Amino acid sequence: MRTQFVVPAAVVVLICGVFTGACSAMPAQHCSSFVLDTGDPPVFGANYDHVSVYHGLVFINKIGVTKVGLIASTTGHYARWKARYASITFNLVGFQFAWAGMNDQGLTLSTLALSTTEQPVPDERPPLDSGMWMQYILDTCASVDEVIATDSLVRITTVDHYLVADRQGHVATIEFLDGEMVVHTANDLPVSALTNSTYAESIDAWLCYQGFLQYAWLESTLHRFFLAADRVNGFVPTDNEAAVAYAFDVLEEIRGERFSHHSSQWSVVFDTNNLRAYFRTLKHTDLRYVDLMSFDLHCGLPVQMLDIQEELSGDAGGAFFDYSFDLNYEHMRRFLDDWGITMQDSTLRWILRRFESYPCVRLHQPKHNLLPDP
Repeated sequence: MRTQFVVPAAVVVLICGVFTGACSAMPAQHCSSFVLDTGDPPVFGANYDHVSVYHGLVFINKIGVTKVGLIASTTGHYARWKARYASITFNLVGFQFAWAGMNDQGLTLSTLALSTTEQPVPDERPPLDSGMWMQYILDTCASVDEVIATDSLVRITTVDHYLVADRQGHVATIEFLDGEMVVHTANDLPVSALTNSTYAESIDAWLCYQGFLQYAWLESTLHRFFLAADRVNGFVPTDNEAAVAYAFDVLEEIRGERFSHHSSQWSVVFDTNNLRAYFRTLKHTDLRYVDLMSFDLHCGLPVQMLDIQEELSGDAGGAFFDYSFDLNYEHMRRFLDDWGITMQDSTLRWILRRFESYPCVRLHQPKHNLLPDP
């Protein structure tokens, strides 16, 4: 039976074309991500690069919430799932549109712009925009294999590609080329790094030119990939604290402003062993961290949120506050203005109220990620 759910036409246009959760809401944005193999649960690093847009929100997303996508499939069905896992997410757009995140199982992912992406053609799979797809992954998946398997359940509408790692140390790049999911993992993933070219192009070039004394002649995306790949390849595990410091050192080396007019507005490191997220921003360079497990992660209490630019240092967990419609609305309105996107207030408020209507229910473990339509 189809879900009776009427979506304003403006929302369909927006979600399908603009509301992405990454560096790619407009062309020519840059990001970098990599994974360090510590011998234990990995450490994951990511830079968000942009000329001037630095605003962001951090959310603690709860277990047990039932969610519904915003766009229907060709058969009229919507993605509908229950959050089996809690997560911390860094959101460029706003609530439910993740740019990067880590869940309580240690699954971590980030998104990066890729101009050659071709999204899958509409079919019977319920579609999800990039940012909502990332939240869906964090809500429902504990391993890289589970992430890959979601391609049979939902259809992504995206202009991005993704780096994904789980707590067991498995890593994958996920791209959508010629309308199909393309995955590199295990033996097909010689080095765990990603920038803004396809992984195949990046790794072929790196293997060809590996060992050159300098890469200054390369374009920005390959230059950043080569440097990150060299550092990941040369990493020698010691302990978690040293791995986190090494990750930030790599992020500093591949900062966007070193290669173009873009700046690395945020630098984020996920320590999956301790389920801790570290971050600093260009505007406020003091290192901050958040322990995911220090929060009540069940949905009986409000979602917690934080402005990424809050002037804090050290443990930022105590600065989180209950979800605010007004602050999320103001942030998303500013995002739309920053990117030159026109949207009526009534449409934006409809989207936000829709997210707030997601029910909190007793959690059970379904056999697959999607719940049936009611």
